[in-house]
Amino acid sequence: MGNYKLSEMLEKQHIAQDGSFAQTQFSNTLMPASLCYAASKFYLQQAMENENISCIITTPELSSINSSKGFVLVENPEEIFYKLHNQIFQEGLMHPQMKFGIDPSAKIHETAVVSDKVWIGKNVEICANTIIEPFSHLADNTFIGPGAIIGACGHYYKRFADKLFNVQHAGGVWLENGVQVLAGAIISKSIHCDFTTIGEESIISVHAHVGHGSSVGKRCTIAGNVQISGYAKLGNDVWVGPSATIGNLRVIGNEAKIETGSVVVKDVAAGERVSGHFAVPHHKNLRDFARRVKDD
Repeated sequence: MGNYKLSEMLEKQHIAQDGSFAQTQFSNTLMPASLCYAASKFYLQQAMENENISCIITTPELSSINSSKGFVLVENPEEIFYKLHNQIFQEGLMHPQMKFGIDPSAKIHETAVVSDKVWIGKNVEICANTIIEPFSHLADNTFIGPGAIIGACGHYYKRFADKLFNVQHAGGVWLENGVQVLAGAIISKSIHCDFTTIGEESIISVHAHVGHGSSVGKRCTIAGNVQISGYAKLGNDVWVGPSATIGNLRVIGNEAKIETGSVVVKDVAAGERVSGHFAVPHHKNLRDFARRVKDD
């Protein structure tokens, strides 16, 4: 990882207070020495209270510099932040911290494309036509089915001055012991230099997609064609039915059940069963459906 000073990376007239950082991150990060941006009072307050944030890019209107953190004051903090993120990533110095290696017991099909910057543990099986991108960690006994992609760059574009800007993905993917990723499934790498994570013995089924920065707990079943949007957080023993969609940043509690085709746009409590578009508690959905059938 690099060690960057604001005064060496950005125009000095915008630096209200110099500071150093090691990587870009969100304002709620757990990674020390991080740079974030804050375009609202909520995120500025979150960044100010987070000891892991060492530098903040924000607007002159929002700023009230009364800390030791570095501050950059600009009218377009999001744009400046992501352009700096891309610049540092392209220098090759901002990436997850992990060790590399492939255990001799791993079975890797000759048509698989596997980066040399990966960790592949004992008894891992990687099937035909799979792609294992850099900074992917496959713990012991994981299975990667035909055509699956581990570490894809997901969709993360910003619009600046009526142009779409592609934010580079600087993170990786971390699969715990016994994870199964079935045929055609995709696990996107995180945007920042941390990991999209899949917990022990979880199953990501055929053509499912787990978005960047998301975390899936232990023993979860993610059925075919499920879409899990970025930075969602699923607890342990969650079941997600075929073709369901989980919105970005949603939190799904332990042992929750999301029925087939559901569209989840709010958090789901532990043990709750939801269904529908948009998803509501399943018993309410059944009651409403019964009423509609009766009315017909």
